[in-house]
Amino acid sequence: MLVKKFKNGTLSIISINCSSNNTILNISNFRKKTIFCTSCGSLGLKGSRRSTSYASQTIANLFGKKLYFLGIKYAFIRLKGFGNGRYSCIKGLFLSGIKILRILDVTFLPFNGCKLSKKRRV
Repeated sequence: MLVKKFKNGTLSIISINCSSNNTILNISNFRKKTIFCTSCGSLGLKGSRRSTSYASQTIANLFGKKLYFLGIKYAFIRLKGFGNGRYSCIKGLFLSGIKILRILDVTFLPFNGCKLSKKRRV
């Protein structure tokens, strides 16, 4: 993978997708071009250990240190999903030295829900 160093203080968008099984982090520029992507599985964790909040905080901390090394110091965060590592990801990014400018929650919420099944006739 080709990785280039960015100018000092480059802005970017970090998308965090927290499902019940895994946490996926993706960083992109403002033109929605992906720079780097990682998940809890890349940490070497398998099965139910990927869904813990400790795993998501650890992977976010490593992710933030790599971004800091690349020259990205400021970020907007898009948070999606109801997983266990929802807030610990933000904590891990904060501890790595990334300055968080805004946190935006883009989780889908149904207004009406699914249509009920037809009533049974006997």
